[in-house]
Amino acid sequence: MFDKAIAAIDKKLQRFDPIWMAENGKGGQRTRYYDKTGVAKYREWRGVRDTMVDYVAWLKNLASMARMVASAPIPCLKGFWEYRWMGSYLGTFMFIDRLFEGYRGYELKIAHLNMHAIVHSLTRKIALILSNDRRLGGGPLTDVMVPMDEVLPPLFMTGFKELVAIPLQLLPEFIVCDIDQHNNPYYIDVAESFGLPADVCSRCAAETGVAMDDAFPLIGKAMVSTNMPCNASEATSMFQRRRIGMPDFPATLAMMHNEPGGNKFSTQVLKDCIAFIEKEYGVKYDWDNLFKHAALMNEQNRIELEKWDIMKTPYSSLVGIAETLYRLYQWAAANGQEKYFNKVDRKVIKIMRKSYSEKYIPFPGKTRHRAFLWGPSAVYYTDFPTWTQNCWGINIVLNMDSTMGHNMINTSDPELAIEDLAKFTEKAVMRHHAVGGWDNFNAVWEWAKNFNCDMVLYNDNIACKGTLGVHAVMEEQARDLGFHFIFVEHDLQDSRTVSRQAMRNCINGYMSVVLGEEPLDPTIVEFDDSDAY
Repeated sequence: MFDKAIAAIDKKLQRFDPIWMAENGKGGQRTRYYDKTGVAKYREWRGVRDTMVDYVAWLKNLASMARMVASAPIPCLKGFWEYRWMGSYLGTFMFIDRLFEGYRGYELKIAHLNMHAIVHSLTRKIALILSNDRRLGGGPLTDVMVPMDEVLPPLFMTGFKELVAIPLQLLPEFIVCDIDQHNNPYYIDVAESFGLPADVCSRCAAETGVAMDDAFPLIGKAMVSTNMPCNASEATSMFQRRRIGMPDFPATLAMMHNEPGGNKFSTQVLKDCIAFIEKEYGVKYDWDNLFKHAALMNEQNRIELEKWDIMKTPYSSLVGIAETLYRLYQWAAANGQEKYFNKVDRKVIKIMRKSYSEKYIPFPGKTRHRAFLWGPSAVYYTDFPTWTQNCWGINIVLNMDSTMGHNMINTSDPELAIEDLAKFTEKAVMRHHAVGGWDNFNAVWEWAKNFNCDMVLYNDNIACKGTLGVHAVMEEQARDLGFHFIFVEHDLQDSRTVSRQAMRNCINGYMSVVLGEEPLDPTIVEFDDSDAY
């Protein structure tokens, strides 16, 4: 009786479902938005059950936001007053709503489990950092925090059980750029006003601008910078070091880390970094505490590898941006420090096993192509994987950010553990994708083949000299190997140079002209969302 009632309601209200609207020529996903914005007039109708799943997830995220403010009301208020980037986090709810447009059933449940883990973690970090920020008055943990570069995994710092490792760029630049496309261009302009060349990587320029604008929270007694992932980031580390003015250890890991001797060099760098922290903070490294957290990361990586086995099939309910954004945050920010992510992974793999056993096909079988995406942050603020599926039926099976260090860490022998940590760190975000040797670039074909993809969407960052240098070679290889291959132009974190629509047009042109396919939803082929978060 209950199921019949729900079916009747779904039938009655299906005209509000954007998927049904697109299929029947009565509108689509873009119909419910105000022009030029990411602001929807009403929530997406997905049927009774899925709409309730989506709404309950929205309430859970709202509760996390409320807990953040309640736990540190004055620091949060001061943060909004002091930092421009804090205001961008107000767009989180719209960002999440756009991320999962068109999701139904198992893929919707998993997507919200993954996203809530990020919200749960990030809101706690915001409250923690602002409560101990010297710019805002400091707090009890100010001097035991260790600011470190965003592309250094915090896992090896868990050996200092008295200290709190904080990715320095996490709040003002790394995560917020995915939520708000208008945040980082301001900091890029600040950097250029100090004389930084305009053709440098926009991520590095934005980080430098944050430093010059005094928009980094001031925490800790010493910091850890790095040469990762590229030459431009080395200069960024120098600018940050001079502006922030704290003792700094540059963790200069081997650039060509696939070469013999690379890991040995990186291992020694991590040992030297540990010695630096021991000296500056007056604490000793506790290998047992590291082993405890390494065990958590090992479990996350074991589950990740099982996810990949299922994702190689048509029956994976973990798809698109729900996979890659979660893995990016889990690896770069949680990194074995938060048991909550282990709980989420266990729930997700359980759902994936169930959906696989049922031979469940996501997006009600509307996927036409399986694609491997080799692209960084510009694909997040544009909701790119979601758009490709809703518009053209391209399922982003895996993104390069998901392939970061997944080796296991020894949990009994300190010497073996530090070697494993060096390997783990060498495979950091963008570290083995755009730099570190030709093998890292060329690995995309093996990844695409292993995940049974017929299409590769490739990062064409116009300010990255590495990606520009291999353009023609990658085109030739794609033809030889038989992949549909699309270079997606972008300027990483500067949406003024290459707009959202310009990025989408890279796909539109190939799908309509080369493949002669028709869009699933014509309302999202071309639209103006330049004012959106």
